Amino acid sequence: MSAILMVACFTQPVSAQFEGKIQYSVYDYSKDTPADEKQDEFTLFITPDRILLQGENKYDFMGSIKTEGVLVRLDFEDFVFLTGDQKALKISRSDITSMMNMFSDNGQSSADVAKKGDDIKYERTGESKKIKGYNCEKFIFHDEDNEAAQTVVWMTKDIQVNWGMLAEPWSGDAEKMIQSFPMDIIFKEKYFPVLVETYENGDLISRMEATDINQSSIARAMVQVPSGVQVLSFQDYLFQKMSEQ
Repeated sequence: MSAILMVACFTQPVSAQFEGKIQYSVYDYSKDTPADEKQDEFTLFITPDRILLQGENKYDFMGSIKTEGVLVRLDFEDFVFLTGDQKALKISRSDITSMMNMFSDNGQSSADVAKKGDDIKYERTGESKKIKGYNCEKFIFHDEDNEAAQTVVWMTKDIQVNWGMLAEPWSGDAEKMIQSFPMDIIFKEKYFPVLVETYENGDLISRMEATDINQSSIARAMVQVPSGVQVLSFQDYLFQKMSEQ
């Protein structure tokens, strides 16, 4: 779902854009854990020209990079992956394309992901309700390869965010990856997900919800590279990793 949140367009006028923070809590009911115990929590800090996605856990990027957070800098047209140990990886769109092509045979290829995306369809239910004060509409996503599974997503048009560069034309494996998701609902219709629930055979197995939506200027201080962090280029980062082995 983090990938879906990161893949959106930026055609909204600046005056309509959301600025502040949106915090999500994630629950996994398929494990033997209490129903109210969070499995993860992450926050989006949003300004008109930058977004920071920061979580409690470390996340894999392309199966080879562990990141504590991703800073999307629209003003510099790059992404900064906070990898810990006072280091960060700065990577441009062309670098990401090269990287995805390089690692496409490491684990699930982009072609596999694209094929999987083609099997995902969604329907508008016409149902609506307010969540956190925002008017939301209900959508149901179906996986044609798994009839027992479905995902219910409540989305709003009241939160408009300048997400970044991923809606622009890409190339190679990156383009296949992006096009694999049914993203027009976010790209063109400007919906924003507030609540996501996944079901298997009618049983709730996971839930991701926006628990705090706060419009404020606090995000401006958060969408900066932390003081003392060494920012490495893609090439320098790879060279350091190879020299450490």
